[in-house]
Amino acid sequence: VVRGVALREEQLRRAGWDVWFVAATRKRPYHRVRWPLPGEEDRTPIEGGAGDLFLGLDYALDTVRFHEAQLRRLAQRGVRQWYLVHDLLPVQRPDWFPQSAGLRFRKWLRVLSSVTDGYLCNSTQTERDLRLNLRTLFGVKEGYETHVLPMGTDIKNSLHATGLQDDFAEWLDQLTGPMVLTVGTIEPRKGHSDLLDAFSELWSRGGDANLVLVGREGWKVEALLERIRSHPEFGRRLFYFNKASDEALMRAYEACRGVIIPSLAEGYGLPLIEALGYLRPVLARHIEVFRVHEASGVRYFPEHASPQMLADSIQGWLNDISSGQVKVTDVECVPWEDSVKVLLEVLVPLTLGPKPASAG
Repeated sequence: VVRGVALREEQLRRAGWDVWFVAATRKRPYHRVRWPLPGEEDRTPIEGGAGDLFLGLDYALDTVRFHEAQLRRLAQRGVRQWYLVHDLLPVQRPDWFPQSAGLRFRKWLRVLSSVTDGYLCNSTQTERDLRLNLRTLFGVKEGYETHVLPMGTDIKNSLHATGLQDDFAEWLDQLTGPMVLTVGTIEPRKGHSDLLDAFSELWSRGGDANLVLVGREGWKVEALLERIRSHPEFGRRLFYFNKASDEALMRAYEACRGVIIPSLAEGYGLPLIEALGYLRPVLARHIEVFRVHEASGVRYFPEHASPQMLADSIQGWLNDISSGQVKVTDVECVPWEDSVKVLLEVLVPLTLGPKPASAG
């Protein structure tokens, strides 16, 4: 997301903005960098005043907290601050995250609540959850704006090019049987355990579908990762790529029979949108954030399905795909240029009139 927006730098400049890329570390305050080129441009801490805007696109969970004083000074000098929020899950479901994650997220949100003029949210659900948590956690009910920023869905235009792994194309060519793809970090809320249970049931019935997992290793999943790697079907019908490049992911989307999204909760669910962008059939858990895509041909399995129920749903879905009964329609692929267009519509009014005295 950061790349998708930031690489539209020229679009922002044409709209009249002078764009600086900035970064910070634990010990060094926010300063200018020569992104996307390597090397730093200036180690001097950034300054600003009325008419300037600090746009926090990255999920800088600790950096914001480390440099709260700098952000407060910018706010006091008239710099407007807007931040992108993807979800509120670390405070809603701390049991899904490392023990410290909920505390760190809460501190991050506390800092934002004291300096932020507005929030960009990736979905109406995230927007609703954000307003609820700002009110319940910090008593902040007004003094800020929120807008939903449509997420770009074209991987190619936010590509982090590292090329295909040496053996990925060969592996793909040799794969037999339908390929079912699941994309996302291996973490408790993503539902991989339920999916593995269901495919184990399918394979015991003689099913020939391949389950391909693409996503980095996350947290609190040591037992699940061991189960994946020790599974009798690992390397035969079960495959896991924890460092797949963007190019490899694109090839996987193109080659798969369909994509399953088993997440228990999401702020947005980008893999589902990416799959639709590739006109791939999607089977998703029946949760609110996914239900809005039913018109695009997304199928659903019950939120609390047993392994047998999920296996039945998968087999029925695959059968319908094979017989041509699953149609992906009304796909709305959002280019990153459209995301930035909406961003500019939000930002342009900020150049007019004085900054409010307080964000909280």
